[in-house]
Amino acid sequence: MRIFIDCTHTAKHTYKNTGIHRVVRELSSEMLKLSSTSPDIEIAAVMFDGKSIVRVTNLNQQNYSQTTKRNQYLYPIIKINRKIQVLLSKLKNKIINLFSNTLYLVDSLNLNEHKNIYLELDAYKIQPGDIYIIADANWDLPKTYYRFLQILKKHQVTIVIICYDLIPIKFPEFSSKRFTEAFTNFYREYSTLFDQVLCISKNSVEDYKYAQKQGIVANDNPNLIVKSFRLGCDYSNHDYSLNAEFDNFNETFIELLNKRYILVVGSLVPHKNIQGIIAAFDLLVDSNNENIHLIFAGNRGWHSKTDALIESNKMYGKFIHILGSVSDAQLKALYKNCYCLVQASFYEGFGLPVVEALQYCKPVIASTGGSLPEVGGDFCIYFDPTQPTELHQALKKLLDSDIYYNHLVDQIKNEYRPFSWKESAEQFISHLCS
Repeated sequence: MRIFIDCTHTAKHTYKNTGIHRVVRELSSEMLKLSSTSPDIEIAAVMFDGKSIVRVTNLNQQNYSQTTKRNQYLYPIIKINRKIQVLLSKLKNKIINLFSNTLYLVDSLNLNEHKNIYLELDAYKIQPGDIYIIADANWDLPKTYYRFLQILKKHQVTIVIICYDLIPIKFPEFSSKRFTEAFTNFYREYSTLFDQVLCISKNSVEDYKYAQKQGIVANDNPNLIVKSFRLGCDYSNHDYSLNAEFDNFNETFIELLNKRYILVVGSLVPHKNIQGIIAAFDLLVDSNNENIHLIFAGNRGWHSKTDALIESNKMYGKFIHILGSVSDAQLKALYKNCYCLVQASFYEGFGLPVVEALQYCKPVIASTGGSLPEVGGDFCIYFDPTQPTELHQALKKLLDSDIYYNHLVDQIKNEYRPFSWKESAEQFISHLCS
């Protein structure tokens, strides 16, 4: 069995480290390891270059965080360079889309010749029965990507997509109009090609099936398989030493690690309920819990109002901090040293920070949004995401009682069983085989 993992977005934007990018890196890495010890499975990580696929040899994140010494002064230049890269990528896709009809006509006239180009990778051809996995955030690729997948489909290649969530469809108010349209159009058009939809939670499976009933995604394939698999939470793929990494962190970052802080992991976007977190933290400070910090570890710039909400708070820069995108090493340090994690999202397809914090035996206060109760089980404190006072009360209860806090830590240590990325890859491949 040959499996092609499409990692286009992660391969193109190696500086990004969002939840999806981390899943793509960890899952691909473990699947490649498994294939090296299994003679029956051959796996290749690939990316789409606008016309066909090329092999990906490195998905490692480039550490361009401002929290490291070597990048502290170069970071503004790096940010500008990133924006230019994104704009050039969007411009390239627009140009390809603009001339896509002409390209399609040329392809039609030279169909056999171009089929060979589409169905070749390095020295061998993609064969009927091979599996092609859309593992990445590919909903912004040019129209030629759809035509590429059409050719694979006609050549009897099984097409599988990893569905992370359908938040832009289910809650369009949390995304920009342009992104909601692009995301919805992707699933509406591309879902006609899917043979399997592997979701990252049972809750996401139900969301996909509901979208089918609503006619938002294709519902005319009686053989379509929609299943869930579980994500891992460990960092077994990395050989870095945390002590060695400490020597590379800048002084401000190390100072924060030595504070007592509440950790929030994820991009600063509306569905993460940043407003509710800030409201709860304000109540915490007002109730004389001043010796606690709030750290946001995730990309800003997605939603200007959310950024402004944090930056305009009187505690910003003193007790409230935005680190921006962090590396896996930095994230590991943040988990290991945090007081607790807060996952306040209105909705999540999985909630990777929940299981990542639990593996370090840290108390987690999570909302009841989406899949979070499914993922956190009996090991989290839950609250209604529309009620910031509930979050405040949960935080205050932790801070006011060391006995209660230590009881939660002991319960996680004794009863919680982390799920590794190796196990996640094994489960994922078992779904493909069945």
